Amino acid sequence: MSIIALLYCLLLIVVSAIGLTWYGRLTVPFKILTFSVLAVLLINVLSAIYSSKYKNNAPILQAESIIEYLFYSATYYYLFKSKMIRMAIIGSMILVTIFFFINALFLQPFHKVFPTNIYLPTQVLYVIFSLLLFKQMLLYPVNINIVKQSVFWYNTAMLFYATTMFLTLGLTNYYSAHKINDYAIYYFWYFSSFIFHILIGVSLLAYNRKINTAHAR
Repeated sequence: MSIIALLYCLLLIVVSAIGLTWYGRLTVPFKILTFSVLAVLLINVLSAIYSSKYKNNAPILQAESIIEYLFYSATYYYLFKSKMIRMAIIGSMILVTIFFFINALFLQPFHKVFPTNIYLPTQVLYVIFSLLLFKQMLLYPVNINIVKQSVFWYNTAMLFYATTMFLTLGLTNYYSAHKINDYAIYYFWYFSSFIFHILIGVSLLAYNRKINTAHAR
């Protein structure tokens, strides 16, 4: 495992510890968010082991694509007030899961191909969810500074991650197929992931049950 990967795992451990420390006070969406960080940590450890043993971590990345989507969309589900939006999120979770298996079996084989067919549409969905949640925050404001709101930091993290990773994810298989040096993508991927989970950590540190219950259903 590289130095940057080790540092990233250390960050995930710290953020997980924050969530677990506050766990008893968290509402459902932030409990789910805490488990998402633990899942990402486990995935990164398994990815390093798998890469070392088989020189290929495609199966782990395939699993990561659907696991992340289910965690983050479930978090959004509990943050939205609109029943229509919540139903749309559930529908997207079902459709993305079905497509994940179709893609892994027939389009981008799980044992050798990076799942851009899953990552690209889910990044678009994250952007849509985040914009809708910002709209909800404007429609139902709470009487506290926005930078002290966990929902704000979580939503900002998702919008940042989805927009910065979209192009990187889309080019991953292209670079691999054409044997292009992908160090820039490698480091940019980690840069985005670092910022994303730092913002997730901030959202958990800023947690306030009263504020976040006002945002959720």
